[in-house]
Amino acid sequence: MSLPDAFAGLSFREPARARANRELLKGRLPESLLALLATVLAQVPDADTALNHLERFSRDPGRCVLDALVRQPALLHYLLALFSHSRFLSETLIQQPDLIVWLGRDKQFGRLKSNEDLLEEYARFETAALEEEPALTLARFKRREYLRITLRDILGMAELGETTLELSTLADVLLEKALLRAERELEERYGAPETTDRRGRPVPARFAVVSLGKLGGRELNYSSDVDLLFLYDGEGKTGAPQPRRRIANSEFFIRLAQRLLQLIAGVTRQGPVFRVDLRLRPGGGEGDLAISLPAALDYYQRRAREWELQMLLKARHSAGEPVLVREFLVAVEPVLYRGEMHFAAVESVLRAREEFDQKLDAGDDRLNVKLAPGGIRDIEFLVQCLQRLHGRDDRWVRAPGTLVGLQKLFDKGYLPARDHFRLAAAYQFLRRIEHRLQLEQGQQTHTLPDDAEALGLLARRCGVNGGPGRPAQEEFARVLEGHLQHVRTTYERILPRTPRAGEPEDFALRAPEALAAPSRSSYRGLLQQLRAQGSPLYRALEAMEVSERAQKPLQAFLSAALASSAAFEEVNRAAAALPVGVELLRLSEPLGTWLIRHPERLVELLAVGSSNVGAGPGQLEITLATESAATAPGKLSAQVEPRAPFTRQMAVLRRGFRDAVFRWGAKALVADRPVEESLREFTALAEDVLHASLTVATQHTGGPGSRQALGLAVIALGRLGTEEMDLGSDADLVFVAADSGSQARARRVTERLLHVVSAYTREGTLFPVDVRLRPRGKEGELVETADACLDYFATKAEAWEAVTYLKARPVAGDTRLGELVCLELRASLAQRFAQVEPLRTALREMRQRLEEEAAKTDNFKTGPGGLYDLDFLVSAAALAQGAESLAGRSLREQVERWAPAGAASEEEQKSLQEAARLLRAVDHAIRLATGRATPHLPVGPRAELVAELAGRWLGESFTPGALADRLAGLRAAVRAAFLRGFA
Repeated sequence: MSLPDAFAGLSFREPARARANRELLKGRLPESLLALLATVLAQVPDADTALNHLERFSRDPGRCVLDALVRQPALLHYLLALFSHSRFLSETLIQQPDLIVWLGRDKQFGRLKSNEDLLEEYARFETAALEEEPALTLARFKRREYLRITLRDILGMAELGETTLELSTLADVLLEKALLRAERELEERYGAPETTDRRGRPVPARFAVVSLGKLGGRELNYSSDVDLLFLYDGEGKTGAPQPRRRIANSEFFIRLAQRLLQLIAGVTRQGPVFRVDLRLRPGGGEGDLAISLPAALDYYQRRAREWELQMLLKARHSAGEPVLVREFLVAVEPVLYRGEMHFAAVESVLRAREEFDQKLDAGDDRLNVKLAPGGIRDIEFLVQCLQRLHGRDDRWVRAPGTLVGLQKLFDKGYLPARDHFRLAAAYQFLRRIEHRLQLEQGQQTHTLPDDAEALGLLARRCGVNGGPGRPAQEEFARVLEGHLQHVRTTYERILPRTPRAGEPEDFALRAPEALAAPSRSSYRGLLQQLRAQGSPLYRALEAMEVSERAQKPLQAFLSAALASSAAFEEVNRAAAALPVGVELLRLSEPLGTWLIRHPERLVELLAVGSSNVGAGPGQLEITLATESAATAPGKLSAQVEPRAPFTRQMAVLRRGFRDAVFRWGAKALVADRPVEESLREFTALAEDVLHASLTVATQHTGGPGSRQALGLAVIALGRLGTEEMDLGSDADLVFVAADSGSQARARRVTERLLHVVSAYTREGTLFPVDVRLRPRGKEGELVETADACLDYFATKAEAWEAVTYLKARPVAGDTRLGELVCLELRASLAQRFAQVEPLRTALREMRQRLEEEAAKTDNFKTGPGGLYDLDFLVSAAALAQGAESLAGRSLREQVERWAPAGAASEEEQKSLQEAARLLRAVDHAIRLATGRATPHLPVGPRAELVAELAGRWLGESFTPGALADRLAGLRAAVRAAFLRGFA
């Protein structure tokens, strides 16, 4: 197709200018890029602007830039996407074309960069810019990283929370580097500030930058002000060698704050690094630029107004001494979280806020997504009020970020599921609008355009497209108004703006006593209440030893049961299951929290088995049911009504899965059985979910519904492939169509299947699905034909893909097709990787790269001697022996079967087998105890829980220290075997 023909299908606002740009580009861009141009322009929301900027970019990009674009055609997509969304970032790329090459070289582009990553990169960047003014270096580094963060955002590679986190982390790094520079300059002039400790000894005086507002909540916008407070401790003087150059610490730190502001907020050729707002500091605009810790505490504890205390909810450390900030925040906690919120105080904050906002927006009647009723500020304020209300007695709900705060309030039942879902969805949509507005010109704005064409462009940038008879701007307005209305309704219900007639002036919202953190006396009081009522619960508890740790969640559970007569009746009937319930409350945060929120679910624990009520915690004798309710064959599939609406089917699946996971988790916690058995049960549950979801997806795409007629095989890899799925695991899936004739429908069914499994609804989601391991990764088809898949593995697959696909097994759809593909695939791998030495070399290099990427976070998954070492050892042996299948075999079984080929002695074989058992047990214990898949041992009380659970499953008794020592010793043995096997 010629270039003009390819462009014919595109719709330009200014066709003549587009044609002129196209003709100019013909003489500047290589043919391979010109051939792609129309295709890429069709994928961006503003083809006119993208083409205009590309014409300017192409005038003198340099040969190395053009060569890079030819080598990496994806860079053309990067360019046009950025050109289509942001004028100010487009100018950066036009002035510095080599930045697009840097984006293509950035090995960390696909993931979040941590504080440490950015500090490292800044050090390299600063070294190459030694001659520049430090403020300009900071500004240039920020602009470069903004390109990367923005690109990940607009390409859909990062969620809202990831984008705001990266923007906030970048701000922290720049503040830290500016502070270090300012400190160095002032200490050279005046010496380092010193104070004395409690014993009168000289010690360095500390200084810290406290962030508030959006930065404090790690929710920074592209064009946010940064709200800062400068804090220091210790009166004294600086230690310059010459007495005449010494100054008081207070003067030093004020000068330090001034110099820091010059570096961060001063004007450079690329503008200021950030706009800084200091009005939230004690005393506002009239307060000292830097304040001592004692003065700050005196202000907030005695004189601060209610709205000033509210601002501290998002306070956190951004630069300088973190311990100083921690001391400050701990000291102000009592005035922030008081367990009640007086209505008059809330109303005064609202009134002051609205009066300020009216002045700000005087004469502008356009919609402001931040300040409008039901907008961003209402959601943030509502979350903060609820956190202050409940945060005194429940530390869990304390969180600086709005989305995290919403989730935590929902977790503990302070926010109903419907309100949580609507507020979270509205907040993300409104923040996306805010980001797209600010990206356009790099300015702080929250106001929608009033021009229909501009509003339509904004809608497309936000991912809202029109339909037949409905332009994009109309659909956008409809969705936006729906979100605002939901927020307004929720806001007015929880925090009404004006008191009702006749309502007393001292009305206050109060945290329910039933949900407050209990003391021993309140627990005993509850026992007496149960005794007075003749409750079977009292008799069950009287026969048990309830540990100190279990009393707090048990009191919350009993209080929740007493709050509802229906729930209390259900719990009384299930009193025999109380020992199992106490174990859940004591051992597992996710399951215990669920039981507290739904005390009536205690009755389901009767199905787990019978228990000895007199046994102490951790010593229950469980008689297991013969068939777990979680894994009854086809249970979820049977629950889904074939003719029910799609949304109802999704809700039924989610509720059924959640119930089954609860029963499975209870059984996993209290049963004395191998970890592998629990993981196989969870795997069976996940497969049941996939079968049911595929049935639903097929029903809603039309056509023949049988597995063979559909011609789609769902193949599992990873932990689902080895039947070791666990709480928090992703499902690694590959989709294969029988032939090209069935591929199109198979793709539609697969897309619907992914929606059924992964979409977030008011009932939550099922589990994450990862499809990145398909042939050719993200560049490949979502659904490959069987022939194309087999051809890829016969001719192009790399060694790491061979390792991955040894675990392949069919789990849904046309399983006969899946079994045939897996069988032929392993035959191809056996032939392709028959040479052992090249295979070992490739795997060794791959493992080394993985280690380098994870070098800063040593853990038992990616670190030396961890799960990856065992996986590579086993997989190399299995490949060398004809690509034998690892599917359906646990890690322990894999090591027992294949590790002897690489072990030096029977003792080493035994160590590898013990390591496999311990690593899986520890990982399983962490997931059940904390609800998170963290590949390192926790600390504090959680460490004791993990040690207890792992010991129970392995038939041993561990302290946290002993478990850590055993893990370290076995990891050393695994690493030694790995190094020998890949020498």
